[in-house]
Amino acid sequence: MVFDEFDREVFTSGQHIFTHGDVGECAYLIEEGAVEVLVLKQDKEHRIRLMGKGELFGEVSLIDYQPRTATVRAVERTVLVPIPRKLMEGLLEKSDPVLRHLLLVILDRFRNRNDSSALSSSSAIISPERSLHRSVVQGEATQKLSLAHGMKRALIRGEFQLYYQPICNLADGCVAGFEALIRWHHPTDGVMSPDDFLWVAEQTGLIHEIGLWTLERACRDWKELKQFADYEAPFVSVNLSAAQLSNEMLVEDVNTIITSQKMDPAELKLELTETVVVEHPEIALEIMYGLIDLGCSLALDDYGTGHSGLRHLQRYPLGTLKIDGAFVEPLLSSAQSLEIVRSSVALAHSLGMSVVAEGVTTESVKAKLQEMKCDFGQGWYFGRPATLPELAQRYATA
Repeated sequence: MVFDEFDREVFTSGQHIFTHGDVGECAYLIEEGAVEVLVLKQDKEHRIRLMGKGELFGEVSLIDYQPRTATVRAVERTVLVPIPRKLMEGLLEKSDPVLRHLLLVILDRFRNRNDSSALSSSSAIISPERSLHRSVVQGEATQKLSLAHGMKRALIRGEFQLYYQPICNLADGCVAGFEALIRWHHPTDGVMSPDDFLWVAEQTGLIHEIGLWTLERACRDWKELKQFADYEAPFVSVNLSAAQLSNEMLVEDVNTIITSQKMDPAELKLELTETVVVEHPEIALEIMYGLIDLGCSLALDDYGTGHSGLRHLQRYPLGTLKIDGAFVEPLLSSAQSLEIVRSSVALAHSLGMSVVAEGVTTESVKAKLQEMKCDFGQGWYFGRPATLPELAQRYATA
């Protein structure tokens, strides 16, 4: 944390910084000088601690919203760096919900110890608003822990399933490939999309196991899935997460899977998002070239939603650009979206890349993409994601 962003507060010797019972709006880091911490015992102030440069105080009331339980005053000229409640709230909101929950539980127990320590306060009352906030935090923590436990169970019990969405050649409408999309058939919550649980997998490390399961299953299914494609160079696309792309074992794991499944690596396309490649750029670049050496191809997914897409196109060995559906769907009603898609297609082609437009839902949008010379389309117009047996039935009756 860079404390230089905040204004200093200067206190002279004997000046109170805060008093017992005050509302805690700031914690303080001592940059210069010293302070004493005083508590009331039998209506008299007693010093319990002397704090100096580099020490932090006032943090408990800041976090748990309770009144100050001690008085702090300067014993010499003292310069303090304030840490305001607003900053703390922002950091807590961005932090892991389990950690937030544990922090609040610890603070509750710390505050309500029935002893004579200076910082205990068994009579503290939590406001209804704060109580509601803690209930929300507890709910988030419980959900995350439950999801993490459930995903471990799901891997063992076979609750995950892959759905495949067709990617079609816009020139003739034929199926060129499929994107593998994981779904969780939760025993109580029903079918869950990846947005509902993969964020927990990312944070807990389970993404490695789930990612390898997805890749292995897609490669295994490809033998049958390939029959539904009608293209000279058919492919199946599998998404890679940021955690996977920072794992130095990924290339070896991919090689093991495609070898065991006797799959042509040229038919495996691995999709990355802009977020994936910015977290660990040097490691990601090395792994990406390793995957290319295996014979796989790489696609940049959700293009246009990140913050440095042009640099990524220039730096990384990408063969395909996937334009996010947020720009494709409204391209007939939005001049801005139309130009974004048009320029993206032209740019990708100039770099020797093929282009997939996501979110194609109508014939008119498909026609406009054809006019722009876009290579492939993906979306409900061409077919919703379906399981392998459902696809077999769909194409058998087509």
